[in-house]
Amino acid sequence: MYLNIRRAVLLIVLLSTGAYSQESFIDILHKEISKAVHSTVAKLDNFFADPRIKEETEAYLRFRAGFRYDSTPDFKKILRADFKIRLAKLEKRIGLFVESYTEKLSKKEEEEPLEISEETKNEISVGAEYKTVQRKLLKHRLSTGLTSSPKIYAKYEIWNIPIVYKRWEFTVYQRFRAERKISTYRLEESTQLYIDRLIAPKTVWRVYIDRYKSSNNPYQVVNYTTSVRFYKPDKRPVATEILGGIQQKRIINGGVNSYTVQYRVRANLWKKWAFFNVYTGVDWTKERAFKGTPFIKVFFEFYFGK
Repeated sequence: MYLNIRRAVLLIVLLSTGAYSQESFIDILHKEISKAVHSTVAKLDNFFADPRIKEETEAYLRFRAGFRYDSTPDFKKILRADFKIRLAKLEKRIGLFVESYTEKLSKKEEEEPLEISEETKNEISVGAEYKTVQRKLLKHRLSTGLTSSPKIYAKYEIWNIPIVYKRWEFTVYQRFRAERKISTYRLEESTQLYIDRLIAPKTVWRVYIDRYKSSNNPYQVVNYTTSVRFYKPDKRPVATEILGGIQQKRIINGGVNSYTVQYRVRANLWKKWAFFNVYTGVDWTKERAFKGTPFIKVFFEFYFGK
């Protein structure tokens, strides 16, 4: 009987140790997968110069030059510079800045450089920005400034620290902006949702939803985009992306404005500040009765600063 008791105790100890080891292994595996998901998503966002990465940068200058051609037929030069310069830090969380300023900073405008013209050229903005210390879940930022129009504006942004669950990563941004010109006033509000899934090493499937509404427009604009991104970290890193998107007015019973299918290649030409981009695809827009319009964009991109 004494021998049986010893065997039972030994069995319980072994099972407990095995369970503890298994739990530790699962925790370690989950941690490593989560780290791989977050680092891969961050690398791709950095490489593609996504807006949410760009907005976290304190100072930079980006210059883009190239061309776009589509079957309209239409040939457009791509020439654009945008920047943000941090002038000084008054305290740990407050700083003055000078930056380029557009009427609406959208994901499409940031990733697809526009032609400089009287309608699309940037204004210059001077302002102050307040950042809070990093919290466990949420971050937020408040900035106010004066543009060269002249126009006074204030922006408030709040977003979550990326949430990683298994092979998924979730991030939500909420933005508000109020601006006042001499005789006009406008309030803008937007929501951006990023859902990323690691489907293979260095390969991410992304679902992106962008909703935008302004007080001078009775309709809200909604963009739905899904893409697969692949990153090849060689001496000269290359990233490719295949994406499809829909733009419509209203979330429910909204008419579709456009469809797009694109293939993008972005290559690092020199160190971390010179890039070469090729975008090719087809757009179907309401303005052209949803007739397919093939296009190609070729442009160089140069970065200065952090």
